[in-house]
Amino acid sequence: MGNKHFVSKSDTVLSEKDWWQTPKALFDALDKEFEFGVDVCAASHNSLCECFFDIDHSALENEWNTPYEWDENPQINSAFINPPYSQTPIFLSRANEQAKKHNITVVALVNANTDTKWFSDAAKSANEIRLITGRVGFVKPSGEKANGNTKGQCLIIWRGKCKTPCNILMTDRGSI
Repeated sequence: MGNKHFVSKSDTVLSEKDWWQTPKALFDALDKEFEFGVDVCAASHNSLCECFFDIDHSALENEWNTPYEWDENPQINSAFINPPYSQTPIFLSRANEQAKKHNITVVALVNANTDTKWFSDAAKSANEIRLITGRVGFVKPSGEKANGNTKGQCLIIWRGKCKTPCNILMTDRGSI
């Protein structure tokens, strides 16, 4: 996690950004398309899927296709990930690995930081990137909507063993 005393340009404590939740309406629209089986970066109070990974059962240490201890041990075909802000590169690398290893679709909601190495690496390994117009209004750990998101977002999508090179699309936030 980040230093609790460091404040970014958005005046949000860096460590809080690791816990911002995806807005339910945005998740529901994506879930309708992808039918997510697991929320890869969650906590019991903010998981958007019945199956989820959290700090105690890390998605960096477990396989995403069969989450660790659910009674039914479901076979997962698609995973949603809104990674911790401070750990985006490592989670995107893991997303690529898990998608290809288990032939699952992984959809990552991240900042559209096209000038970073992690974005470039993801674009080289993903099958699709959807740039979202406008800015997503995330939900703070307190449950209130975050104001003044300073960056645009995108969806980076890996489709299992699909070998189609990356296709980049502009997606209007209202049409997701």
